Amino acid sequence: MNESQLKDKFLSYLKTNPNNSFFGKTVEKPQHFLEIKNEALNRRFDFILAIIRTSGYKPKEIRKNSIEIDDDLKNIHTRGTLLKNISQTHKIKIQNMTIFPIEIKSNQDKLDERLGNQIIDAIMSFGRSVIILDSKHCQNMKKNGLKRILPSTIIGYQESDDKFVLINKFSRVISDSLLNINKIGLIRALEKSNSNVNISSLQRNLRSLQTINQKLIYNQIFLDQQSFHEDELRFVEELSTINQKINIKKEILKSIKHLTNYKITDFIE
Repeated sequence: MNESQLKDKFLSYLKTNPNNSFFGKTVEKPQHFLEIKNEALNRRFDFILAIIRTSGYKPKEIRKNSIEIDDDLKNIHTRGTLLKNISQTHKIKIQNMTIFPIEIKSNQDKLDERLGNQIIDAIMSFGRSVIILDSKHCQNMKKNGLKRILPSTIIGYQESDDKFVLINKFSRVISDSLLNINKIGLIRALEKSNSNVNISSLQRNLRSLQTINQKLIYNQIFLDQQSFHEDELRFVEELSTINQKINIKKEILKSIKHLTNYKITDFIE
């Protein structure tokens, strides 16, 4: 099969097997599947799949302090413009929709260094990555153990019984921050500086800054026009008043000077 044939076969399989465990938690069975056709997205990914669930958070539930915002809800904030356009075009409630960028590798394709870049593009764009492999790649992936180290959900086609199987499930979604900044890490980074820093405020502001960075990166990738929300605009205005430069050259020279006593000949036998 070529990529187009493998994609059609996968979409057909989803329609006849709606209670699969490929996407989401096992208790949250996907209800409907929809291929999203978008010129900007289709230039970067083999295809975009929307999972539409019949149940989802209602606005009054989200307002409750007891409700923790999950990663898919956070994506409404981070990838808002795209999700709103899809929601309006297909008449879908935005909170019931999850977008999956999918890469397809048929038996005619090679698995090479491009796959790593494609995974990074998917994570930067949508916070997650899904790969569909044809039968030959499916068998190899099961044998070589590579599935354990790729940050992707991997689905493979088995020619022997003509079905798709889950090879690897990567559940983490990078929704609002590229890294999980925890308080312990901040405390350790600051413990020798004798600085009077409010760790909780610092952690919150760093996460907000990463959210804004991710939105700007997303705009740059897709030439999107996603603007700042009211709270983000206030944060950026406050941030712009800080007139403190980080002198990278100074820190580099300081490290070099500190280690000048080491001789290159010490490492030559």
